[in-house]
Amino acid sequence: MPMLKLLIACAIAVTIFSTTAAFGQISMGGFPIEDIKVSLDDNGTAHVVHEVRGNATSAIHVGMISGNLTNFSVTDQFNNSVQYSTINQNPISILLLPTQRNVTLIKYDIPNAVTDNNGVWTWAYYAPSDAVFTDFYFPKGVDMIWSQDRPVYLGDKPGLRQVGNGMNLAYIINEPETVQTVQWGNQTFNVGIRTLANIGQPVFDQSSNSYTFNVDEPNSYVTVIMPKALLWGPYQATMNTNATLTNLFNDNGTYAWIGMHPVENGTLQVTGTTSIPEFPMFVPLAIAISAVVALRFSSRLNFRLDY
Repeated sequence: MPMLKLLIACAIAVTIFSTTAAFGQISMGGFPIEDIKVSLDDNGTAHVVHEVRGNATSAIHVGMISGNLTNFSVTDQFNNSVQYSTINQNPISILLLPTQRNVTLIKYDIPNAVTDNNGVWTWAYYAPSDAVFTDFYFPKGVDMIWSQDRPVYLGDKPGLRQVGNGMNLAYIINEPETVQTVQWGNQTFNVGIRTLANIGQPVFDQSSNSYTFNVDEPNSYVTVIMPKALLWGPYQATMNTNATLTNLFNDNGTYAWIGMHPVENGTLQVTGTTSIPEFPMFVPLAIAISAVVALRFSSRLNFRLDY
């Protein structure tokens, strides 16, 4: 008898949805309380888990992430199969009947969810309409990502929480870093440049508080790791004298990480507000002290001129 009731409920759900889908967006069941976890592997496959809390009084309608879903399963926390009804829309969703289970696990893979574009992995991710947030976990070798062309520093953290409807995601696995050396007086500064493009020799101009180099590929993601002792923020950047979006997204007190995504290739210039002084700080200080001493000493002298 319980099985018969389940089949009847599923049949009614599918029938209602199929006869009303043409009239607009139809939602059956309540919104889920869930955690969505997306683990991305080196090949661009997204391994997805929806952890849905149980509801003993009403059915739950759970939306999936759009894509070609494979290895689909619905189980309890002990890996026992759970009965469900599939609602064939785009993307698909499923209906879970009232249950005493604490959690239902919906698992599937999305092959090629993330596309490799010459070393830059990208995904136009759209969250299910019933989702509040999605937890992303990235492959080893990813310590920063780009979301909506804005850089986000991960460091040693395995992932991040995305809140909202979705994002345009981009990242580079084991992104190469070139270290450029600036010699100023008797000091040496190492500036890191992270990008897949080829870059030219840098030019540091103390008088204009700027750091300049060439980038040979348009639409390149570029991160400058600037020693703050050489060039101090806030920072602005131009590509071929045209302003480009500039983001300071990580600052450890010694180095500032500056992210840019210019649409063209050419000459990229990063400008700060102040830079390393042209003379050591003790030189103008010594000059000022000497001037004060000389002035006070001269006021005590009595010069007499005889004509």
